[in-house]
Amino acid sequence: MSQPDPFTPPSHEERPGHHWKEPERVQAYVERMDARAAERGDQLRLLARLIPFPADAAIRVLDVGAGYGAVAAAVLDAFPNATAVLLDVSQPMMEVGRERMAPYAGRYAYVEGDFADGRLPDLPGRFHAVVSSLAIHHLPPAGKQTLYRDIAARLEPGGCFLNLDLVAAPSPQLEARYRAVAAAERGEPPPAPADRGHHTELQPLAQHLRWLHEAGLTDVDCFWKRLSMALVGGYAPGPVPGR
Repeated sequence: MSQPDPFTPPSHEERPGHHWKEPERVQAYVERMDARAAERGDQLRLLARLIPFPADAAIRVLDVGAGYGAVAAAVLDAFPNATAVLLDVSQPMMEVGRERMAPYAGRYAYVEGDFADGRLPDLPGRFHAVVSSLAIHHLPPAGKQTLYRDIAARLEPGGCFLNLDLVAAPSPQLEARYRAVAAAERGEPPPAPADRGHHTELQPLAQHLRWLHEAGLTDVDCFWKRLSMALVGGYAPGPVPGR
């Protein structure tokens, strides 16, 4: 029996992100991400460098849609006194994560919960950094807007929100070009012109930057972009402790 495509979106009846509860899908996704470990490592190290606290600061981090912990691990490597809360809805994904996060024992905790309605679950305290990767794009536009506002409200003064995720191309022509380039890099044939890909809930980069501004964040920017993958985010108003 063939494995499900790890990037196929849920049906309209399914809550965003809940398709990751399928163990076969999780296995296929982890294998695909492992094959891109070097490329992803560069992206995640950049994300960690954008967190505006001293390297020895005891910061508290929230990883939204943490999966098997790749983003949280990159941050904990960069901030050896940091602790992280890993929010995820998928038990199979968290099982992989607990194995891979073993070197960080005592510095992280998984919390089972979702943000499918555009709001974080009830979590105590605020965070110096909220991070995410390849998770929030599952939400519809209104859900992303609401979630960005909720995340901004959970930040400590001077803290940051950084999201490495998929965005829509600014035109159908560029969308087709992006997909053709990505297919060529994977050694696959070009996709059919009518094939719009699996992701139907993507919005252009400019829309994400606008939502981040509207959420009350400052110094909002796209810090890195390659084809449809972008690292976006912004900072909570206020001084950064220790600076």
